[in-house]
Amino acid sequence: MENSNERVPVQAGLFNWPEEPHGLIVSKCSTCGELVFPTQDYCPECCTETMETTTLTSKGKLKSFTEITAPPPGFKGTIPYTVGIVEFPEGIRIIGLTTENTVESLVPNMEVEVIINTAFADDEKEYVTYKYKPSK
Repeated sequence: MENSNERVPVQAGLFNWPEEPHGLIVSKCSTCGELVFPTQDYCPECCTETMETTTLTSKGKLKSFTEITAPPPGFKGTIPYTVGIVEFPEGIRIIGLTTENTVESLVPNMEVEVIINTAFADDEKEYVTYKYKPSK
């Protein structure tokens, strides 16, 4: 049965959506080049307010991952789930959910792509977030 609820991001400004290809939105310091996720107004590296918004490429390499079987308080998603740290070609590493429920199909340095997928739903809305999906 298809969910007919309104689809909304879990938080605005994390990823471009519904545009494709999907990419994570970061701040880049025009003074020192530091990349920051999620976006912010000041650079944590050189302490200037010279941040510009840019979107990362949609593919990266899975550097580390783990399976979560005991979720944090308030978690509304499916259990078990996996999280991973992905390194993007631009040089930043970002943690996020993967599309896999267990770690069996994940391997270090595998290529993954950013997709937009359901995080959870309630009676009124379907909340979407970015996830890392193994590239085939």
